[in-house]
Amino acid sequence: MPLKWFTCPDGGRTETADCLTKGGCRMKGRCATPAYLRMASSDRIWTGKPSTTQLIGGTMAAYLKITHNYAVSPDDRAFAIHGTKAHNNLEYFTDPDTLAEEKLDGDNVPETGIIDALIVEDGKSVLVDYKTSGSFKVAKALGFHVTVEDTGVLFKSGPRKGQPRTKKVLRQDNAMIDRWTWELQLSKYAYELERKGHKVDELRIMCVVRDGGTYIAKSRGAFRNVYYFPIRRLPGEIVLRYFKQKREALFQALEQGYWDKPCSTEENWQGKKCVSYCEVAEFCTLGKFLKEERKVLDMPPIKDLTDGSRNMPVIGSIRLGEKKISKAGKEYPSEIDYFRFDPRTPDDNKSAAIVQAVENKYGKEAKSIQIWLPLAEQDAVFDVWYRWYGSGTMQKCRGDGETARCAAKEPSEGLEILSEENNEIIVRCDGTECPHYGIGQCGRRAVLQVLMPDIPGAGVWKISTGSIVSIKNILDGMAYFTAVVGRFHMIPITLERRRTEIQQTDKKTGEKKKTIHYCLYMDTERTLAELQQIGQIDASKVMLQLPEATEDAEDIFNEPIPDDLDGYKSPLELPESEFAEVAEALGNVMGVDVITFGQFCTEKIAEDKIGQLRAALKEDGIARKDVQKMFNVWVDERIDDDAKLL
Repeated sequence: MPLKWFTCPDGGRTETADCLTKGGCRMKGRCATPAYLRMASSDRIWTGKPSTTQLIGGTMAAYLKITHNYAVSPDDRAFAIHGTKAHNNLEYFTDPDTLAEEKLDGDNVPETGIIDALIVEDGKSVLVDYKTSGSFKVAKALGFHVTVEDTGVLFKSGPRKGQPRTKKVLRQDNAMIDRWTWELQLSKYAYELERKGHKVDELRIMCVVRDGGTYIAKSRGAFRNVYYFPIRRLPGEIVLRYFKQKREALFQALEQGYWDKPCSTEENWQGKKCVSYCEVAEFCTLGKFLKEERKVLDMPPIKDLTDGSRNMPVIGSIRLGEKKISKAGKEYPSEIDYFRFDPRTPDDNKSAAIVQAVENKYGKEAKSIQIWLPLAEQDAVFDVWYRWYGSGTMQKCRGDGETARCAAKEPSEGLEILSEENNEIIVRCDGTECPHYGIGQCGRRAVLQVLMPDIPGAGVWKISTGSIVSIKNILDGMAYFTAVVGRFHMIPITLERRRTEIQQTDKKTGEKKKTIHYCLYMDTERTLAELQQIGQIDASKVMLQLPEATEDAEDIFNEPIPDDLDGYKSPLELPESEFAEVAEALGNVMGVDVITFGQFCTEKIAEDKIGQLRAALKEDGIARKDVQKMFNVWVDERIDDDAKLL
């Protein structure tokens, strides 16, 4: 089927025949000259015989271009037209001894082709093909790649304490050279030329780097604008077998009237061709999916409204705990073994419909759900910090293990102050060595932001956790998917709550005990082959900005002191009505007979109130700091502290 439409700069379409008539521009102002547009509208007509480059490009793409009317953007054809012009100029300057623009066709030639030049120099016949390519492909052809290397320096604090610092280094390795498609094309041309009686001693590519001279090109290893290098000649049996298989696949698709196998990752450039360069992607299941995802994620901002910042809406929270009531009538969060969905919509009916959709899909107490991570940037998707919260979600301090920002003077007291800026105090963050971490005020907190493809609603769900095991598991999962698929975002991932036995060491007695928690784990129900087909989205660009990764007080069930008790420095400062419960718990922690200790404290409260109780505790030889520590342990156990138990 022919190229039928132009896609105009404003996104609209017009038939090429209408556009090329005088006064036929639908935008009433041409985007290019008629001559350029005529070149842009020309395309290869299907004659019943495939071309060499057509078969290399992928069976699905070739089949769709033959069977569908399609549209092209004049902008997208600029480099192809530039390459054609360069070819014509080079042909004009070719010496008489060079065979140029030789057509490979005939009854005994199963795939057509046109060679650019067969040059005779220094007694050798060199088959040359002219290319105009981006720096990414050129760098691969030269064997350049980026490696992560150890700097010899360790992280002194933070979640990665003791682990080596790394840096990205550009390396060149001949074993990494990737010129496969060029090798196929030129090896096939060489084979056909020799069948016509020509001698071919060597294959070479003459390549112009399309984005040469730019920072990104140099960072990839393409330091020059022009390269002229040899190409390996593939064995004839490999070349003939490859093209025979591709040719038969195309004819099979045409005969049966459909083709259901998308182009391979190599043929579609890991999905980049589908999104930006394939002219028939809208007719392909995979191509349509990838283009629609890019369309949604890459929407331009509204000027003067967002200033370029585009936040995904928040649908709600997926909670790992629920609220409970203490004996004193106070609310506190407690861990559960399933995911609890809490939508945040202004419409109660809509929220109820979302919860019902979750139950229909996963049941009332889902321990396993399907998610997608929306972006390629790990820190944006999974926000991990040392955080100290005050009342509610008020953040007093946030650090990364090296520096921290304090919202007020109180959290900075006793810490090394580095500077002050924007009403914040910048201090040195000592991570787990910080005194605030030691008494449970600060903790490692993380917020995971996910998409739920099977649940209605546009936006992200937020999952907050303070579990060190869960944080490590998620980071390990993201690393695994990156290693085997090439990315962790926009691929189907199974998120699970798994029963996990965690060993705790009592800081006071040194005794070890085991506790049960329900930590987060990443898995997949797809095969790796399926993931590699689905996960073909460019991971080099962050296309949207996620909402601020704030936690909800309900989700912070590893706080040493929950919000309802915030401000109490020790049990000695609790109201008399609540002290009996605390005294009983303290007796248990101290190893003292619970009833005796509880009665003792109750009698002292009744007789002399809190002042004499404090004196009694001191008389028993318990230092105030020890009381504070015991109180923290009691609270930890009372609210099923996950992170503290590690």
